[in-house]
Amino acid sequence: MCRATSMATNLAVAVATTAVGCMLVISLAPSRPDTGKSGPAAGRAMAATAGHGGSAARAATSALGAAAASAGPEEFASPTTGRIEVTAPEPGVDYKPNGSFSVAWNNSTGEEVDVWLRTSTGHGRSQRVALVATRAGAGPTGEALVTLPRVPPGPRYFLEVATAGDGDGAVRGFSRTFAITD
Repeated sequence: MCRATSMATNLAVAVATTAVGCMLVISLAPSRPDTGKSGPAAGRAMAATAGHGGSAARAATSALGAAAASAGPEEFASPTTGRIEVTAPEPGVDYKPNGSFSVAWNNSTGEEVDVWLRTSTGHGRSQRVALVATRAGAGPTGEALVTLPRVPPGPRYFLEVATAGDGDGAVRGFSRTFAITD
């Protein structure tokens, strides 16, 4: 969930309809842990309106607008686009724990990349084991020397080259699987 949506949800516009048909809209402002301020003192005017549906709609729209206005430009940045293709290591080569080798890729995202060691956990799933190269360049081609951590031997390891930043890696490419042997 993006931060703007989360903030809009946290601003929880509570609407209660009475038996007479009046609406009461109350906007609750969450505390702002990043600034130490909360409520209207944090620089946001909150609306509480009693009356007909039009007033309620204006108050709800105002609350949602405050959430959007509080979001920074990084929260509305366009997602990273492009492609990452891992070109090395070659398939069929086994590696040793604590051993080093080269990984190479083509990157059309223009973003720096992180290189992760991953292992297959079965049923089409995998998990990250360790970050083996960080902020490895943003050029159209890249290469990094990675050192494997001490991991259990196994045949289903591979590398993930992913756009750096939040650790999520919006664009990623994967190497072919390789074995780590003793």
